[in-house]
Amino acid sequence: MNIPNMLSILRLVMVPVYILVFLIEGEQKTAAAAIFILASATDVLDGYIARKYNMTTKIGQLLDPLADKLMQIAVVVTMLCAKMVPLWFVLVLASKELLMIVGGAFLFAKKTFVKSNVFGKLNTVAMFCAMVILLIFSVTNVTLKNVMLGVVVVTNAAAIVSYLYLYFIKQKQFKNYIGKKQDGGLNS
Repeated sequence: MNIPNMLSILRLVMVPVYILVFLIEGEQKTAAAAIFILASATDVLDGYIARKYNMTTKIGQLLDPLADKLMQIAVVVTMLCAKMVPLWFVLVLASKELLMIVGGAFLFAKKTFVKSNVFGKLNTVAMFCAMVILLIFSVTNVTLKNVMLGVVVVTNAAAIVSYLYLYFIKQKQFKNYIGKKQDGGLNS
């Protein structure tokens, strides 16, 4: 078991700890926010270590996104139950995640891979910032809350559009490559 995988397992353990702390804390969810921040930091750290020291593993490729998604689900669902975020926001996030799962399975079946990009990372940062601010400051100003959640939704949409664009560009390049191979390379 390498360090990145241990960090992913630590993140998995943090999920029930986050839920428990969220439920027993008062109105301000500072300790829950700290656990979420720590989990996010271990996500960044395990990815960095795995890439820098060539420590990527099949189990890590499973554990890392699993830990990330479970923590995100825990944060959003607990916040929904505490009426800190509206149902429409949770439905938008759930729709995106479902689309990513179905799309990922489709791409896997086609042996195609679309790497994460700046829009996906921007969405992750926007989601992280909005959730931390809402947890720590218990934002009650509806306009401010909706602006923060709106930014997450917009970056969410931008990420989806960018991934779809990259997928279709890849498909076009693949078809062009196959066409050139079948022509014996005469069109190159």
